[in-house]
Amino acid sequence: MSTTTNTEPENQPESQVFTETVDSNPHLNLSSDDEEPDNDNAVISANSDNTDLLAEYSADEESVELMHSRLDSLSNLGLGRFHQLRYLGCRQNLIKDMRPISSLSTLKELDLYDNRIKKIDGLQELQNLRYLDLSFNKIRTIEGLDGLAQLNELFLVSNKIQIIENLHRLKMLTSLELGANRIRKIQALDQLVCLEQLYLGKNKIERIEGLESLTKLRILSLQSNRITRIENLDQLACLEELYLSHNGIELIEGLEENPRLTILDVTSNRIKRIQGIAHLEALEDLWASGNQLDDFANIESECGPVLSLRTVYFEFNPLQRAQPANYRRKVMLTLPQVTQIDATPCKR
Repeated sequence: MSTTTNTEPENQPESQVFTETVDSNPHLNLSSDDEEPDNDNAVISANSDNTDLLAEYSADEESVELMHSRLDSLSNLGLGRFHQLRYLGCRQNLIKDMRPISSLSTLKELDLYDNRIKKIDGLQELQNLRYLDLSFNKIRTIEGLDGLAQLNELFLVSNKIQIIENLHRLKMLTSLELGANRIRKIQALDQLVCLEQLYLGKNKIERIEGLESLTKLRILSLQSNRITRIENLDQLACLEELYLSHNGIELIEGLEENPRLTILDVTSNRIKRIQGIAHLEALEDLWASGNQLDDFANIESECGPVLSLRTVYFEFNPLQRAQPANYRRKVMLTLPQVTQIDATPCKR
């Protein structure tokens, strides 16, 4: 959860929108350097008079969904009468201003995905909020979140954010999605001690750093960045899934303190040899398509001892291109514990 050929495994979780999802999501095809026009004045027949949209909802309603309703404002919805509202979903609209939701103190989930919001505002009183999705908007600055002490999940995918900041009060946060922005440095995460999932794919990050305090982290996605080295993961003993595809990595290294890894994705890098994984006794998936692997003996010596290994992706490497007819058979003979090679289950 790019414009390059997608060599990501087909069974990759949707959460990589980033993720993972970041490489395969058609909405994310623009380079993070590209400036999208605002086009705020291009709307035709926007629904400015919204007074009747919620007429059928009772005042004790707990969930309101207004997806793809061409809403350009929340002001005239009369949201203040919903004193028990738990969920408000206004995906795929034309909303620019969040402030009309400021009175919804009972709200636990707020979804404003794909609108025209430029500023995070109006959340100060939403102290019960657990889930906030502001992906696919026009936000440049992370701000206005100080009152959300109970927030568990925050999604800010595909905005125009350059700096990770102002998250220090979100101590209950377990999932943070910042894929497809303009971030250059991993920073200001040290207070997020409950964080379990971090998605930073499709940014401009050059180094893995600033993660030392995230000791509960289970999933880390850094796909489609500018990373050249696997480093600074030694405090992440709980890490289970690591996504590093589409970077400039030359060596598999720095995983000595990550024994719980079950998925390692190094697709489309510059790796010539598999190494540094023999100690990963829980590793089930190794995705290494689109690298420079050319030696079956290396595959056997490094992957053979990893008896937990079940799925490998080695396509689009020299070892596959050199012997396309025999490639699958050789992998099966080399790694008898494997049950899936690339996208196809093994038939033995």
